Amino acid sequence: MTVIPIGPFMIRADIAVFLIVAMAGYMTLRVRLHRLEHRDWLLDTYVYSLLIGFAVWKFGMLIWDPVRTLRHPLSLIYMTGGVRGIGLGSLAAGIYVLVRWNKMRSLGSLLIKSFLMAALAGGFVYILLDGPITDRPIGAGQLLVMLLLIVLLSSAWLTFDSPLPQWLTFGLGRNGAVMLVIGSLLVWAVYNHLNDSVNGSTGDRPALTDDPDGIAEGLKPGKLAPDFALQTVDGQEVRLSDYRGRTVLLNFWASWCPPCKAEMPYMEDFYNRHKAEDVVILAVNMTHLEGSMEDAASFVDSNGLTFPVLYDRDGTVTGTYEITAYPTTYVLTPNGVVSGRYQGAINEELMVKAYRRASGS
Repeated sequence: MTVIPIGPFMIRADIAVFLIVAMAGYMTLRVRLHRLEHRDWLLDTYVYSLLIGFAVWKFGMLIWDPVRTLRHPLSLIYMTGGVRGIGLGSLAAGIYVLVRWNKMRSLGSLLIKSFLMAALAGGFVYILLDGPITDRPIGAGQLLVMLLLIVLLSSAWLTFDSPLPQWLTFGLGRNGAVMLVIGSLLVWAVYNHLNDSVNGSTGDRPALTDDPDGIAEGLKPGKLAPDFALQTVDGQEVRLSDYRGRTVLLNFWASWCPPCKAEMPYMEDFYNRHKAEDVVILAVNMTHLEGSMEDAASFVDSNGLTFPVLYDRDGTVTGTYEITAYPTTYVLTPNGVVSGRYQGAINEELMVKAYRRASGS
């Protein structure tokens, strides 16, 4: 997860992507349904189903973790319901659509066509945005999927007035459509096999056994995290390399930062629940941005933090790690390699997922 700067403000990338993808689907429908008698009803159904799904996803923590969420209400602003929230939001949106359909059953085929066409347009935009958001180049596989989505969207657009069975089968009939899908899956499987053979791919999980001396230093996934030494509040020096062999969550924070205030209780809970698994949290306070050292120390005491807290008094380490959003968490594999970077507040569910991935468990 990352954040996108908009002037002096920051917006979560996943929320920005959701809004852009939703708008792509909406504009596609708005243009294609032009002059259709029930256009407004279809557009309203699409918009309100997205709003309901978004609201449930964003505030899903209130449903399965109400006590802790109400104890830390800032989490409702800076966090989401995670994967469970997506599932629950999709269910809520689906129920709303079914209720709308039940009142206007004659428009069932138009509803299905509209939502599938919006999904094709949104899927294309989602893949298009994936590269810039994740800072990864778009691969050949993604280009193939984008091409397929363009073909399907074009076909859906041109044959929108066809009967639903014909529209769903691309005019090929049921057997022809089934053969087309099976053939596409076979081509995709062969492509993936050949691509993995050529590149020696084992997935995008960072290697856990590489000799760190042979890995270039850097901040992107797969690079060796820059080493540093900072002091605790009592003057004890701690080096990042001291924790080589253990998975590390390296968190940069400040006591005045609202998302940091929302995140820290969840980080402490995560640490207490998983420290038996040898997880390490190093919380680097950006002391050069604090009003005083006492402000940071008071924050640590009031939140009852039990993991190591280090103080970057002159901002050197903050600069080395290119911290532009607060908080930022780097997740490091046991050999000190960057597994991922998360800008903005993250909840315990995401911490667990990031830790598992980095540790290889």
